[in-house]
Amino acid sequence: MMTRQEEGQEFWLLTKSVLHDARLDTEEAQVIRRWLVEHRRETEFDALIEKFDSFLSDGYVDRYESQSIIEEIGTLLRFLRTAEG
Repeated sequence: MMTRQEEGQEFWLLTKSVLHDARLDTEEAQVIRRWLVEHRRETEFDALIEKFDSFLSDGYVDRYESQSIIEEIGTLLRFLRTAEG
């Protein structure tokens, strides 16, 4: 099992390009959702997973959904970083 620090680093690397170009396409959303499901502990990622599920239900992530998820990713990265210490 990965440590919190390792998870945070892996998640950062996974989301780096999404955060860099400030756009999340459907394929990127599916990859990030899969990572969240695979690394879920208790209920910590459930709200974001539910948001991904809702946004992906039509098979497309629009620009508003993209921005919403990017904000949530930033929040999650901050959480993982504080959990490291």
